[in-house]
Amino acid sequence: MTKHSDNISSKLIIILILFSLTTILGCDGDDWSFDLFGGDSVNDDDDNGNNNGNGNDDNRRGLFVVSIPEDGNSAEFPAAVFSAITGGNKSSEPVKLFSSFEDGSDITELTGVINRGGTGDVFKVSPDGKRVAYLREEESEDDTETRISELPSDDAVVTEFDWSPDGTRIAYLAEGKSNGRIELYTNLAEGDENLKVSGGGTVNAFEWSPDSSLIAYRADQNNFDEFELFTTPPTEQDPVKVSGSFVPNNGDVTEFSWSPSSLRIAYLSNQQLANRFELFTTLATGDDDPDLISQGVSVEDFAWAPDDVDEMIAYSTEERIFTAPPDGGSSPEQVTPDPIINQKISDFSWAPDSSRIAYRADQNSVGMIELFTVEPDGDDNLRISGDFDLTTGGDVTDFVWSPDSDFVAYRANQDNVINFELYVTTPDDSSNDTKVSGDSIAGDVDPIFEWSPDSKRVAYRANQRTADAIELFTATPDGEENDRVSGDLSSGGNVEEFIWAPDSSGIGYIADQENGGIFKLFGSTPDGDETATLSGSFADAGDVLFFEWVP
Repeated sequence: MTKHSDNISSKLIIILILFSLTTILGCDGDDWSFDLFGGDSVNDDDDNGNNNGNGNDDNRRGLFVVSIPEDGNSAEFPAAVFSAITGGNKSSEPVKLFSSFEDGSDITELTGVINRGGTGDVFKVSPDGKRVAYLREEESEDDTETRISELPSDDAVVTEFDWSPDGTRIAYLAEGKSNGRIELYTNLAEGDENLKVSGGGTVNAFEWSPDSSLIAYRADQNNFDEFELFTTPPTEQDPVKVSGSFVPNNGDVTEFSWSPSSLRIAYLSNQQLANRFELFTTLATGDDDPDLISQGVSVEDFAWAPDDVDEMIAYSTEERIFTAPPDGGSSPEQVTPDPIINQKISDFSWAPDSSRIAYRADQNSVGMIELFTVEPDGDDNLRISGDFDLTTGGDVTDFVWSPDSDFVAYRANQDNVINFELYVTTPDDSSNDTKVSGDSIAGDVDPIFEWSPDSKRVAYRANQRTADAIELFTATPDGEENDRVSGDLSSGGNVEEFIWAPDSSGIGYIADQENGGIFKLFGSTPDGDETATLSGSFADAGDVLFFEWVP
């Protein structure tokens, strides 16, 4: 979850003014380039004048699917899909999708050119690992691919897409440039059943239910400039408004999230008071009025407990965290202490087993952010980060639960106010915090770190050995083993994106390891003993841009 977005009314007023000016000045409406929701314009070119892969006035951007070859290997690492530039002129060379098998010795070209200039992140592997969906400029057709988006007009572009959790369908948003509306569509993975499922207006967000039976989406379907919450089955256009009654001409749904059971949806809205964003939950079918969960407070963030049997929701204000039943049947439980003046909650996260909530706050000393955990009923509130030097300051900046809920890794300048290092601790304070990022460090641990799915190691990027090189390391929770898993980097080289393999057999990462400025995909075992170039040697002059493991 992210904090609620600003109300977009002022942007819509600006849009109306711009449209008026186009009429007065005789300008074509396509001359105006802006984004309704605050992101990059879908028509913008990059600073070098190159199209950024997001579509332009001449090209439509469509959604396609291609099959991934069967993986019958017994190699060290699982199969992967990656996007890569295939030539040296990175601003204009073609980007294609590839699959990697046999530790990179078997590379298959999955697609033709999907765009040019290096925005190859718009692909997603299906949950069953059989297909990959991707966006590309519609300049050519390929017999091996399946078109998913039958676009509503010649100038339409697909802006966003996502697989259903069961992998049978794909939902996507398509924007028609002529009418300016973004609408929601679904199609079978085989491409045989393209349907518009939203009921009008502009859709600006959607999310599949965990059981794949419904899609929730946010749209100004009923009233212009009033974004409400709807659900629809993915196989027909039958939307139901589930966000209840709004005060006329006021309010928006800003964030929403499905419960793990798919029975309810939680959402934030200022539908009752313009300056107060409250938390509601509602049945996915819309059969009953929404339940107000928060009571008279403005909510900053919320999250469902992962347990899909005894569902519970937590939410935070600027100063407190509460838990509540999903239907508002009883008063919320405040689980954090009453704050002293100016104390704040930074963020929070449920343990994967729903046993505790971890959160960052300056609970003990104003301005010093530490890490705490608490049980869902408010019992056993503990500080689990180590001691800071109160004279020099210090903060916990980020934390991540281990998948088995036994550990929490966190980043802090706890021992040295100059350097941020990585620590692991237990959520019930049964053992002391342990620095796992090595005995000496030349620079900082990166804010992004990730546990292996089996919880045996945590991976992180850091300039731990050399101040000017960001390398990849893994460590055991007890700190006994700390291994560099990226190979020797070229002068000035860096590790970019990294992802654990789903079976914890290894970790994949992108780095300019062999040749400065040329990024390839590599794989390493968790301890760094075995490595492979997963992207092979086909693109020595280009770059691997992004990758996903095949489940």
